[in-house]
Amino acid sequence: MRATLHAVTPATAVDSQTQRCISDETYDGVMLLLRDAQAHLSIDRDSACLCLTRALVMLQKSDSQLKNRQGCLSSWQTKRVVDYIDANLDSPIRTNQMAAVLSLSVSYFSHAFKNTFGVTPLVYVARRRIESARQIMLTTDSSLTDIAHSHGFCDQSHFIRTFRRQIGVTPQAWRRLCDAGL
Repeated sequence: MRATLHAVTPATAVDSQTQRCISDETYDGVMLLLRDAQAHLSIDRDSACLCLTRALVMLQKSDSQLKNRQGCLSSWQTKRVVDYIDANLDSPIRTNQMAAVLSLSVSYFSHAFKNTFGVTPLVYVARRRIESARQIMLTTDSSLTDIAHSHGFCDQSHFIRTFRRQIGVTPQAWRRLCDAGL
């Protein structure tokens, strides 16, 4: 056991690749437990074993959480791509542009995005556009053509089709329902 502990000192116990895959809290906890194990080794072998066992349990829990999130975007990636989408609703947004924001391949990004949000990137963009357009329709009397163009739709008919597919009624009917207070 002593040879194992000396071979795996806290400074080298967790390589940089592993550190990126676990949370800072888990990393700090494991490092603390490894230092404790090393300190207890010459004094109390049972305490050292207990520290190592706790470190392994902590890593196993972290690994199972990572497996549950594998194939998904991380929280910072999710925030960055959503911010990008929201900032560019008025212009064409392509999947390759969103992937480039995160420096990911288009294929990996598309799969990770769908695993994270449950829909493809382009469906998500269309939903955000309609959601934003609905807010504008509630607060202004802008024409549907102006709203369509300001939300990245190439023309009013595309906007109407997308709106009806998502909301179930046309924008004009939705506006009337909102004006009537229904």
